[in-house]
Amino acid sequence: MVLLPSSGLSAPSAPFAYSLPKRGCQTGHGGATRVFRACSERPEAGRRQVGPRRLLDAGRPFAPRSLPVCLPPLFSVRFLVAPIVYASEEPTMLDRHLSVLLVDPGNSRGEINEPIGIATLAATLEAAFGPRLRVEQRFVPFDGDVHPRELTRLDLVGLSTPLGSLARTERLAKAWRDLPAGGRPLLVLGGLLATFAPHELLDRCPGAVCVLGEGEEALTELVAALLEAGVEATAGRAVDSGVPNLALDLGGRRVRTPRRNIDLASAVSPRRHHAARIARKGGIARAEASRGCAWGKCRFCAIQHKYCDEAHWRPVPVARVVEELAHLSRLGVRHPYFTDEDFVGTDPARTVDLARAIRAAKDAGHIAEEMSLYLDMRVSSLLAPARAGQPSGSRVLDALQTAGLREVFVGVESGAKEQVKRYQKAATADRNRRVLNLLEGRGLATDIGFIMFDPEMAFDEIGANLAFLRETGLWRHDSRLTKELRLEAGTPVVEDYRARDLIAGPMDLDELCYPYRWVDARAQEVRDRFRVWEVEDQARVYTLQSATRGEVHDLRERARLRALLGRVRAAEHGALEAIYEGVAGGRGVSVMLSDWTSSRSRALDAWNDGYAALEVA
Repeated sequence: MVLLPSSGLSAPSAPFAYSLPKRGCQTGHGGATRVFRACSERPEAGRRQVGPRRLLDAGRPFAPRSLPVCLPPLFSVRFLVAPIVYASEEPTMLDRHLSVLLVDPGNSRGEINEPIGIATLAATLEAAFGPRLRVEQRFVPFDGDVHPRELTRLDLVGLSTPLGSLARTERLAKAWRDLPAGGRPLLVLGGLLATFAPHELLDRCPGAVCVLGEGEEALTELVAALLEAGVEATAGRAVDSGVPNLALDLGGRRVRTPRRNIDLASAVSPRRHHAARIARKGGIARAEASRGCAWGKCRFCAIQHKYCDEAHWRPVPVARVVEELAHLSRLGVRHPYFTDEDFVGTDPARTVDLARAIRAAKDAGHIAEEMSLYLDMRVSSLLAPARAGQPSGSRVLDALQTAGLREVFVGVESGAKEQVKRYQKAATADRNRRVLNLLEGRGLATDIGFIMFDPEMAFDEIGANLAFLRETGLWRHDSRLTKELRLEAGTPVVEDYRARDLIAGPMDLDELCYPYRWVDARAQEVRDRFRVWEVEDQARVYTLQSATRGEVHDLRERARLRALLGRVRAAEHGALEAIYEGVAGGRGVSVMLSDWTSSRSRALDAWNDGYAALEVA
């Protein structure tokens, strides 16, 4: 199998996939044109021609079909799969269909999120290999777990590893290892655990292959190697041919291949096997317009490592974004969430063009008029003045609201000046206030990112955060504003904390975070006492939170649920204020929280029983 770079290549009418001759050909990106020329001019004896006649024109390189990409989460195609024109007369894996199973275990908190990662990978593989590959998507909350007996009929199993999935991953890996050596499929692990802790995961799941970061290219090339070499030789073939973004054990040593991001200029659309059902169940459907962040310098953020330690922003073509929204609309989705870390990025003018294109598609009847949009936008994008060739943030919002913008996620993170500086945010508490007032004035809903606690904070910074929430009215917002800094693997702050001896133990592999030591004992006491209180009813709070975020038939019902959740958050804020004031006055142990506990319980009890759980049929 030959994989070619996409630049400068046009697309034929249909994709093909066949095996390479065993001698005289090279694989990988380099020398691909020479491979095709050599094969077409000097066919080997004993080989039969299986590709279309036009591929054999001597001296003319083949221009294969491009394979684009849409999303991050399982793995994440800048490359192309070219048809190969000779196959062996001897039986090979190409003499039968290969079976691939892609598995998403779902959210550990029970929230129903569309498994867009495996949907994108399934479409990518089908575009690359056509009918030679049978690709099944398994979304565990809907389809159930993988039974060990199923593994024997498969050639490759790709498992996404989100937070909280370690136990399920280890069970599947054990069932896989218990199979006879010659009867095992290739086991590929992607997603968060595989990206940010590949070595630890391989120690737990020996024999698997981890894909780091974007995986469309890596998985497609692994399937190509599997087709040519079989399961037992796939890993070696993949390493030899330079498949990117891999971590695996080979010949008694741990191997990492170079990281590489994909080119989003060409991509296939996800095969959304589960989207319609997710919409009916009130879950969250996903869309994508870009990857990466134009800032990319926040010390607590893992985006840099996810995207090859590069802080940059890459857009998806406008036409494909609109096409995806039209597809979601036909499936019954009305309130998609964009997965983008930074929706506007470096090109506000493109955002205006995208908004106008969405508006035109609605006017033409291709997208339902009532479709609304949830986006992640940076404070600097929202407050940006007009500059040469680029519109102001206010004009961008005008266009997006015309297209159906309903809610904006803003990473405020802190109301304490020194805390914001520690995080290396590109905003200040004052600019955060301006943005919140701007969005409220436009009637837009907001989702707020906020880090109440971190181990470096001074005690008074908790007070500054509480005062900021009171001043801005966020104390009764439905977002959870009492979170603490997650010391995540792959983030810049980890090495800093390690050098300062603030890491208190080994990483929690299931949650990808490290425990840490606190600098201020009173700040830690406030955090510890609040956490004891908070977890008492946390399961019900998470369930209500999930219900506010997904598809709803009536936006008034979403508003009702968010108001109830806002009452819960107000109780949380009140309890935290009481604890803070108690510790400040030296009476932390005796602080009474019963009033706030009752207030929280009343809000949760008021939730209609019909929304008490997102049941999965």
